[in-house]
Amino acid sequence: FGSSHFGSRCLRRGPRGSAEKPARDPPTTMPKVKLTYFNIEAAAEKVRLALVVTGTEFEDNRIGFEDWPALKETMPYGQLPLMEVTEDDGSTKSFAQSFAMMRWVARKFDASGALYPADADKMLEIEEVMGLADDLTRAWQPAFYMGMGDRHTNYGHPAEWPEKAETVKALREKFLAEQLPKFMGFFSKKLSASGAFFCGDKPTIADLQLLAQLRYFTKGVADHIPTDCLEPYTTVTGWMKRMY
Repeated sequence: FGSSHFGSRCLRRGPRGSAEKPARDPPTTMPKVKLTYFNIEAAAEKVRLALVVTGTEFEDNRIGFEDWPALKETMPYGQLPLMEVTEDDGSTKSFAQSFAMMRWVARKFDASGALYPADADKMLEIEEVMGLADDLTRAWQPAFYMGMGDRHTNYGHPAEWPEKAETVKALREKFLAEQLPKFMGFFSKKLSASGAFFCGDKPTIADLQLLAQLRYFTKGVADHIPTDCLEPYTTVTGWMKRMY
């Protein structure tokens, strides 16, 4: 389920298996792309997926958490991921912000134009789904960050907080009972109305964002979140299977 195993066949073929005619010409020269992030999916995965499905070669530079303190001060905004783009003339530009990277990859390298169309109406449809995905992220964040290191102090709790484990468990169980079903309902309704993917019969960057986001909940990396938590939502899990 990592980006290296993501299939791009869904972008390469048109209806009934016919070859898809490119909507625009690919770049005449391919810059060298280096993407630096930790050895996890998280914020960088949607960018990796965009690079993979567009067939763009890139250096997937994954660093250890122990290396981060020394690198942090060299980052544009003190955060990862970082994308470095080197042109044929040797000039290199560095970019931060993963959503900007994903949009750039789609516009730069997707010759079909399907991932992030220039058409304003289609772009609005895609951005609406991405905004809904952001809402899911915000709904999950308190339960997530409360259990991460000392970040519970950002929510007004003392560093030494005996009730931390119990509170994290309660927050995550509440997320499973209330927020996850609500958003899965939204996503299921959208998929039922739009077709095979969130915005029609071809994947877009909205699908890439949500694939990386939703499969996090199936990996067993968050305490109190069972790996089968998405199984009741067959419309969504069916879409996830189509994405592979």
